[in-house]
Amino acid sequence: MMTPAAEIRPMTGIRGAAALFVMLYHFHLKMIATGPLSTMLLHGYLAVDLFFILSGFVMAHVYGQALEAGTFRQRNFLLHRLARVYPLYLLATLACLVLALGRSGSPGAPLSVLAANLVMLQALGNWPSMDPPAWSVSTEMVAYLLFPVIAMACLRSSRRTALITGAAALLAVLAMTFAASRHYIGAPVAKGELDLFFSPYTLVRCLAGFTIGQLLYRLYRNGVLNRVLSGNLMQCAVLLMVLATMAQALSDFPAYLALIALIATLAQDRGVMKRLFASPPFMLLGKVSFGIYLLHFQAIGLVERLRTAALHRGLSADASDWIASLTACAMVIALAWVLHRGFESPVRRMIRRLEARPATPALAR
Repeated sequence: MMTPAAEIRPMTGIRGAAALFVMLYHFHLKMIATGPLSTMLLHGYLAVDLFFILSGFVMAHVYGQALEAGTFRQRNFLLHRLARVYPLYLLATLACLVLALGRSGSPGAPLSVLAANLVMLQALGNWPSMDPPAWSVSTEMVAYLLFPVIAMACLRSSRRTALITGAAALLAVLAMTFAASRHYIGAPVAKGELDLFFSPYTLVRCLAGFTIGQLLYRLYRNGVLNRVLSGNLMQCAVLLMVLATMAQALSDFPAYLALIALIATLAQDRGVMKRLFASPPFMLLGKVSFGIYLLHFQAIGLVERLRTAALHRGLSADASDWIASLTACAMVIALAWVLHRGFESPVRRMIRRLEARPATPALAR
């Protein structure tokens, strides 16, 4: 009987930190970078790349044993992933549709966009997401469909094939970074080189990160660098490297490399990283991170109203901004927790009962 994969708790915690980072980033889209802190905050879109790398690692961690034993079942895998993401995704998408109908009396999108959103495949045709952050959920759905193929290249291949695969993924990210820096690709509202939120670049970002995450798991499984990355000094150095690269303008590729090192460090499940990201506050954020990610964008208008109200009370611009942002953050987290307990988890359990037989491994997400 196959042993279920154990949860790597710091990875749950970092998912919560990343969701909080994305939320604060979207609450400050009008901000202009004037120093290290504001520059770091405006790199919040890179947290989505962290999600992609993390997802690849976790999927390999959870399902790698079944793949190697030949007991992996794509149907069970997809059912588990749909049970994990679709209920809350559908609820958030329908909520955005209702809000659009309330504002203008129309859905604000043609039927093709609505249909693509309902099946989570809008990334394939560059259809906009009804809930703007959900573009990444759509790209991950494509990654789940391709998971057996990617896993074959990353987990069950020769070292040479794995090296070529990893190099191709990194080169794809580097090529996008370079092209965006030269303004060959990108959008006027983008905050950095990798702030690419339209196809085909969204798919490239996701599949590259998903692939790199699986290759990181292969290194972790084989014990490569595990002893070095377990030391507190090295872990602090990696965390400082992430913060330092994000505090610099035009540093997306170095920051991306630092995020890879961060995931590899978190995988050790020990040391200062474990004490920080497996702490109760981060674990709570991690459990409700998907709700935070899907729900927060609709709170941007609330932030503006709270900021205006604080300014009218005579508070400074900076104080008004942070009071409004943190208040909205607390409200979104509270709503995400309520939905996690009252909707997301119960519906997930109900969907998983549809399985004809028990899943090969237990999910770690």
